[in-house]
Amino acid sequence: MTIAACYLSGEGVVLGADSTSTVFVAGRGEQPGSEHQYNFAQKVFEFGEPGSTVGVALWGLGSLGDKSYRTLIAEIADEAKKQDLDSLTAVAGLAASMFWVQFTTAFADPLERVQKLNAKGEERTDEERGELAFWEQNLSGGFCIGGRWGGSRCPTAHEIVFKPQQTSAPEPQPLTVGNPKFWGCPNLIERLTRGMDYPLFKRILESGKWSGTPEELVDMVEQGALGQPWDLPLREAIDWIYASIYTTIRAMKFSHLAPVCGGPIEIALISSDRPFRWVRHKKMGEAIAAHRTKEDRL
Repeated sequence: MTIAACYLSGEGVVLGADSTSTVFVAGRGEQPGSEHQYNFAQKVFEFGEPGSTVGVALWGLGSLGDKSYRTLIAEIADEAKKQDLDSLTAVAGLAASMFWVQFTTAFADPLERVQKLNAKGEERTDEERGELAFWEQNLSGGFCIGGRWGGSRCPTAHEIVFKPQQTSAPEPQPLTVGNPKFWGCPNLIERLTRGMDYPLFKRILESGKWSGTPEELVDMVEQGALGQPWDLPLREAIDWIYASIYTTIRAMKFSHLAPVCGGPIEIALISSDRPFRWVRHKKMGEAIAAHRTKEDRL
C-alpha cells in the first residue's frame, strides 16, 4: 500500500509518493508468513535517461515477481524511444501493455484462481469470499505517467489502474487540469476535500437505510466538503501534494491500522519549460543516514 498523488496544472505535472513498501514474507516450515513494511522504497521515477520530460508514480502491488519496477520502467522507456511514439497517450498505452505482460506472468497462478472465484458468483462460500478479497487487496495497484512528450509543451497525465479481475491490459485514463488524484490510501484526503470517502459512500448506499438517490447523497455530503481552487500555480500544487501525503502518513501512524504509509516523501516536477526535476528525493544512503541519526541520539 502507499499514498501516491498527481496534480496536473497548465504549467506542469507534480508527482508524489511516500516510501513505505509492504512485502509478504513467507514463513519457514509450519510458521505462517507475515507482512513487513520497509520505509525506503522508491515509487516516483524519471522515465528514461536524465533529461527526460516524463515521470512515473506507483502505488499498490509491492513488486512484479523477479522484475523490479525500476527495471520495467527503464525497459518501457527504451521501447517507447525505439518505436518513436508520437504522444504521451501512446506511451501510456505501451506502458499498460508491457506492465500487463509482466503482471500476468509473475502472478499467473493467483490470477487464474481469482477468475475461478469470480466465475462462482453468489455461490462462493464465506471462505472463498475472504480469499477473493485477499487477492483483490494484494494484487491491485497502478501507476500514473505524466509530463510532456516529443516537442509538445503541453503537460498531460494518465492513470493506469489494474485489478486481478481484469482479463486484459487496463486502458490509460487521462487526468484533467486542476483535479488532484490520490491512489493507494486516498481515504483521508477524500474525507477532507469531498466530505466522505468512496468506501463509506458505498456502505451507506448498500445499507438499505438510505432512501434517496446516490446523487442526492453526494449533494448532501458536498455541502460540508472543502472546495479546492482550480489550476494551482506550480509551487502551490507542490505544497498541496506534499501536505496531502504528509497528512495521510501521520493519520495512518496514529490510527489503529497498519502503518502502510510512511518514510520520506518524494516529489518530482515536469514543467512546460523544463524536464524532469526532483523537488524532494532521498539519497541512496538514506536508510543508513536514518539509522545513524538514531544512534547519535542514544
